Formats: sequence, structure tokens, C-alpha cells
Amino acid sequence: MLEYIVIFLVGILVGAINGLAGGGSVISYPVLLATGMSPVSAAISNALGVTPANFFALISVRHQLREFFHEYKKLIYISIVGSVTGAFLLLNVPPGVFEKMVPFLLLFASFSFLIKAKPIRGARHDLWEKIGIAASGLYCGYFGPGQGVMVLAVLARDVRRDPKRLNTAKNFVVGCTSLLSNIVYVFSGRAVWPAVISLLVGASIGGTYGGRHAARMPAALYRALITTVGFGASLWLFWKYYLA
Repeated sequence: MLEYIVIFLVGILVGAINGLAGGGSVISYPVLLATGMSPVSAAISNALGVTPANFFALISVRHQLREFFHEYKKLIYISIVGSVTGAFLLLNVPPGVFEKMVPFLLLFASFSFLIKAKPIRGARHDLWEKIGIAASGLYCGYFGPGQGVMVLAVLARDVRRDPKRLNTAKNFVVGCTSLLSNIVYVFSGRAVWPAVISLLVGASIGGTYGGRHAARMPAALYRALITTVGFGASLWLFWKYYLA
């Protein structure tokens, strides 16, 4: 019972961070692993638990969602195809292989917070943007933590976009992307549902408030929090799967 209370509280924090900027599941994934779940079950339960936070973060701008959909629908479709492909890969790759990859995936997600994307605009920008979104979608379906930051980095490279709207666009793209891969996860039989529900309720609460106050949290604070947890968890997993 205590572990589900902890997961619920972590969910509030993760939901708030995801609503603010993204990447909070870098924190919740190691917590689920620490309860004794297998890496695959933790990845699936984490994805199912944190996805609603992206939609709750959109409540304050719900009257603008039709406009966002028309602006980003091509990228959403591309990302969805990538995420569903990644979800099937996750369920069909031998668990031992996934375990060996997890420390590197989490380390990659953590490093993504330290990379600042430089705005560009040119003839090839649209192509590279689609490739970047497809890659983030594939990553979302296969692993997940850090995808929001990747999407934000890709979208921010277009200087024509209003920076104040990018966080909302990120939540919308990530939410739609995760929704389809989550349907695959629901029928996989590998989700730990008490943990999913605890994380989902907490993340929904946190996401609602995070979306409303997205501009108030200092960027340095959430970057420091996530990178510290992400790098620490990566080192733990390297020790667990390679050195122990």
C-alpha cells in the first residue's frame, strides 16, 4: 500500500513537470523499477500512468485545441505511426535485450535536457522536422521518458512559431502520440494496474496545475531536478545490469 502512495505523490510531481515543460517520466520510471517491476512492465505502466497529464495540462486552453490540431495534424499523424511502431517493438524485443538498452535510453533522455536547439529556417527544415518528430514518436512507443523535451526541441527550431504556444503544442502532440501506443499497451497484459492508477491520478492532478502555471517555474529548477534524477537512475541501472 505504501508503495502506491509513493507512486501517487511522484505522479503529482511528474504531472506538474510534464505540464510545465516535459520529461517528468524520467523520474517516475526509476521509481516503478524500484518497486520490483520488470523494465518492460515499468515502461508500459509509466506510459499509461503519465499520458493523461498531457491532456489535463490542456484544460486551460481547450477552446484553442481545434486550432492546434489543424496547425500540427501532419506532425501528429507522423508521430503516431512512430509510436505504434515503437510499442510493437517493445512488446516483441526479448526482455533481456530491452534490459540492456534501458540504461542507455534513460541516459539519452537525461542528456536531452542539456541540449539547446538552435532555431533554423530553410528549404529542408520541414523534412528534418518530420524526421525528428517521427524519431521522437518511435522513442515514445519503445521507451518514453524524455519525449516531451525532444518534441519541444524539434518544434522550437522553427523561428516562425510563437514561443509562448510551444509548450501547449508539445502537450498536444505528445498526448495524441501516446494515446495510440497506450491502446497497444492496454492489451499487452504487462501493465501493473494498481501502479498505473496511482500514477495516473497523481499525474492528472499535477498536469492540471502544471499546464496552468507553465510559465512560472524557473527552467533551471526543473532541468536540475530531472537531470539529477535521470543521471542518478542511469548510473544505478548500469550497475544493476552490467556490474552487479
